[in-house]
Amino acid sequence: MDFLTQSFIPVYADPTVKQLGACSMIIGGAILYLKPDEAWPHCATCGHPLVPLVQLNASSEATPAAFRALIPSPIPVDRNQATMVQLFVCPHEDCYDTSTGYSTNTRSWLVRVATVPMLPPVNGTAQSAARAKIEQSTGFLPVHVVEAWAAGKEETLDQELCWGQDDSEEFYAAHEPEPGLKLLGHTVRGKYYCSDDECPRAGPHKHDPGRRELIQLGDLHCEWGEDEALGMMATLGNTWIEQCVDHPEVLTLTMSGNW
Repeated sequence: MDFLTQSFIPVYADPTVKQLGACSMIIGGAILYLKPDEAWPHCATCGHPLVPLVQLNASSEATPAAFRALIPSPIPVDRNQATMVQLFVCPHEDCYDTSTGYSTNTRSWLVRVATVPMLPPVNGTAQSAARAKIEQSTGFLPVHVVEAWAAGKEETLDQELCWGQDDSEEFYAAHEPEPGLKLLGHTVRGKYYCSDDECPRAGPHKHDPGRRELIQLGDLHCEWGEDEALGMMATLGNTWIEQCVDHPEVLTLTMSGNW
């Protein structure tokens, strides 16, 4: 029971809502919230411009307080800026499979915590060229907006990680990790696991375990219609964003499955 962690499940905005506004998260779409004068991010595997997969506003009160407390120094939302958890991905599926499933040295994504203006940057020449290249090839991902989050159940570790635990079948059934998009809780695991080996920050790491599961993105086996924009990121297994406990600004994209 020591492993029980509260999860939060998405409450989606009306499908007509296509902007983040005061909501918690935008999935897909064509808007990248970037720092002033920041270049459009590109895939380190193939060089194609990345597209936004998830952008979560950690400054918004629509994001659970339990989650916001884990993000380093979120800026107050009334300053026309926001501290966001962002994941930009290569829209070419082969890049993702190769990069996450086999070699994390060839990055087909960018995952980060960043403080950015709430107004999208004005399109310069480079921005316009990146947009045009995306629109002429794969296009952007379908847009969905998560208005807020509802408390889900308290979740225990996936059975793949329950080594030596003496939980009853009834207990596990009541607290088994849920699939699909969610905040916190515990992630669905398979037999295999792919991620960075360690935090790149120098110095001692005092916590064990050293990583915290922040956002589970889901996989192709989810039946939720809203997960269409997430499915392309998990052709091999379940995918989630982890955070270094000692260095909370360091995020990692991780995948597990039975491939």
